[in-house]
Amino acid sequence: MKRVVTCYVLVLLSAVTCVAGAGQKKADSPEGKSEYTITVIPYYSPEKLYVKFTPLVEYLRKSTGKPWELKLYPNHDSTVEAICSGEVSLALLGPVPLARSIEKCGVETSAIAIGSDGTLFYHSVIVSTDPSIASLTQLKGKQIGLFKGSTGAHIVPVKMLRTAGLGKGDIQPVFFEGQDRIMNALLSGEVNAAGMKDVLYKRFNDSRLRVLKTSEPLPNFAFVAAPKLNRRTKDLFTKALLRLKPQKNAADKKLMQDWDDEIRNGFVPPSPSYLPSVMNLLSAYREVMSEN
Repeated sequence: MKRVVTCYVLVLLSAVTCVAGAGQKKADSPEGKSEYTITVIPYYSPEKLYVKFTPLVEYLRKSTGKPWELKLYPNHDSTVEAICSGEVSLALLGPVPLARSIEKCGVETSAIAIGSDGTLFYHSVIVSTDPSIASLTQLKGKQIGLFKGSTGAHIVPVKMLRTAGLGKGDIQPVFFEGQDRIMNALLSGEVNAAGMKDVLYKRFNDSRLRVLKTSEPLPNFAFVAAPKLNRRTKDLFTKALLRLKPQKNAADKKLMQDWDDEIRNGFVPPSPSYLPSVMNLLSAYREVMSEN
């Protein structure tokens, strides 16, 4: 049975209760499900995601009057399964797990996160702290920190390495559970280089960090709704996000200043070109994952 890490944000008690267990069920729900449950693809450790997404849950509770809660899963596969099965109602996904969820069960995109530069794209980067490494080809035989299944920290970095002429046996992949742990490993010298989202690299003001390669633009993260989620709840959630305008409204900017970098710049509805750009990453995902 899959392991689930659950965090209930209790606003009235100003506390966060984290529960780890197998097949964990809510005490007040015989099915262990809630119509007002969201999840986040685990690109950081659970502890960090709890801290960064608790303000969002509190905002949703206050603005909608509903008992929203945050439920986290240990990896990409269990997160995709949770949104497709309806164990959670809404999920923040990166482009590869989003494409997988669309293919698996037809999830519906609700809102796309806006980047700090006002665009709907981000980049994957391969970064090193080793001053003797100046190009991707010099990573041959080196240890590379990755997060399995992640768009920016696995799939795209490996594709960039393959394009540079480094095959499966030319590098030593070291997998970590979250991009924050990848960065910690890189800065401590545990690995020679690492793949990650550019936003994480930019957050660290460390002169040792050097970018070896930057990817083409990748479609940004988005919230999606479970296939059988009722329209009323989906619209309630989506409208609560879309009304936030931190780039134009000072009050919204202040409200969101402690939110995670992925969601603190606001949201927009999906454009006609967004989903095709997401689905285009499926072939790269299959190619890279078939090597493992």
